[in-house]
Amino acid sequence: MKEDAENKARRRRSVRESFPAPLNQIALRHVDTVQSLDGNRKAILAKALAKVGVARIAACLAAIKSSGDSIKSESDLIATLNLTEIPTDNNVDVSSDAQGLEEIDTDYLASLLIKCYPDMPQATADALVGSEVMAPSLRVVSTTRLALQDTKSDFVMTALYTLFEDKLDEIEQIISSNPAFVKAMQLSRPDWKPN
Repeated sequence: MKEDAENKARRRRSVRESFPAPLNQIALRHVDTVQSLDGNRKAILAKALAKVGVARIAACLAAIKSSGDSIKSESDLIATLNLTEIPTDNNVDVSSDAQGLEEIDTDYLASLLIKCYPDMPQATADALVGSEVMAPSLRVVSTTRLALQDTKSDFVMTALYTLFEDKLDEIEQIISSNPAFVKAMQLSRPDWKPN
C-alpha cells in the first residue's frame, strides 16, 4: 500500500531529525535519498554542505550519484560543483516563494503526479514539483489545504465548493479544446471522457 503524503512527510521529518547538522536542515524531499547513502558518503555530504550551504543539496546528491566511487572527501565533492551557481540573494525568488509552502504540499503534489503517471520515478516527480512550471499548481495545493483547514463557516465551505465546481468545469473546457490535453488525460486516466 502506498504511503500517503501526510504520513510520508511525518516519516521524513522523523528521519531528518536523526541526521547530523547540516543534514537535519535539508528539504524533506531529499531525506530518503540521503538516508540511502552509506555512512561515509553521508559524512562527506554533511561536511560539503557545511561549507557550501544546504541550498546545494540537489547538486551534491546528483554529483554523488554520477561520480561512482571517485568522491573520497568533501573537497572532491565540492570540486564537482559549479560554485558560480551557488544561490545568492538575487536568485532566491523561487525558494522564497517556496518558503510559504509546507513540505506536505510538495509531497502531496508529487504523489498526485505519480498517481496520474504511475511509471514516473519519485525523483522525477519531486524535481517537477520544484520546477517553475509547477509553481502555480503548488500554490493552489497549499492555498487549498490552508483554506480547508481554516473553514469554520458554512458560507465559506459553500463558496469553496462552488469555486472548485466552477473551476472544474473551466478546466474540463480547456482540456476538451486541446487534443494534446485530451490525450494526456486519457493516458493518465483511462476512465476520463471529454464533455
